[in-house]
Amino acid sequence: MANSTSSHTSFSLKLIGIICILSFFLESLFILFPLEITDKLWQINLYRSLVEQGFLPLLGLGAIVTAFYVGRTEESSHPSSLSLKLPIFILSSLLGLMFLLIFPLYLGNVNQIKEQGLTRINKEAEQLENQVKSQLAQIQNQLGNDQVKASVEKQRAALKEQLRTQLNELVKDEQKYTQAINNNQLPTAQKDLLKKYKGNPQALDNFIAQQTDPQQLANQRIDQINSQKEQQLQKTQADAWKELRTGINSLLLSIGYTVIGWRGLRGTGVSKSSSRRSKSAS
Repeated sequence: MANSTSSHTSFSLKLIGIICILSFFLESLFILFPLEITDKLWQINLYRSLVEQGFLPLLGLGAIVTAFYVGRTEESSHPSSLSLKLPIFILSSLLGLMFLLIFPLYLGNVNQIKEQGLTRINKEAEQLENQVKSQLAQIQNQLGNDQVKASVEKQRAALKEQLRTQLNELVKDEQKYTQAINNNQLPTAQKDLLKKYKGNPQALDNFIAQQTDPQQLANQRIDQINSQKEQQLQKTQADAWKELRTGINSLLLSIGYTVIGWRGLRGTGVSKSSSRRSKSAS
């Protein structure tokens, strides 16, 4: 009865292990296609997928190795069954080698993609900054024309008068003033202007000068570009650091498979018989 239970348990564990291993290799075939071997992003996605699925055959091998020990009584009466261990431990060793190779390849590709991303972000920011400076030079050149300058001054005066009328209306009515200050849809710059204007009407002149001065507008735009560039650079660096987790998992998988494989090969009858043959030959 005990032998029957042991045999059934051993068979079940081997079946579960084989299914796990076959599932991994089947999933790997789907991951491979379409083949884009020279594409770094394709390689990164391939390595990441293999590592994410890499624990499945490890569990399968663990189940099979456990099955060997559970059914060791039956195997002792059928020595030929020991030969089943050899391909399992060889497979484990090969998987260990595969994940060991994935570790430097994956991190190397991630580093290349990161460097390309950093270069692209800096280049795009530089191009945008040059565009702003070019536009500023054109505007300043146009302002050298008396007619254009007079037209701009006229528009500035009209804007100033329009804003003064609106601000006076809000400042004189405390209820409207409070509603404007608490209005979440009103831009922060306009709220600040409203607060300053209530205490000092001359604040409107400074606001108009800032909003219509090409140099200050260009500086604000350049500051925005640099701020966005720093955010993108930090995000790219952070994303690259997160990928280190996949590399570490690959290394851990390599250690696990290699230990199972080599300890299994050392413990098989093949290694023992080979050592006996070498002793007898000597």
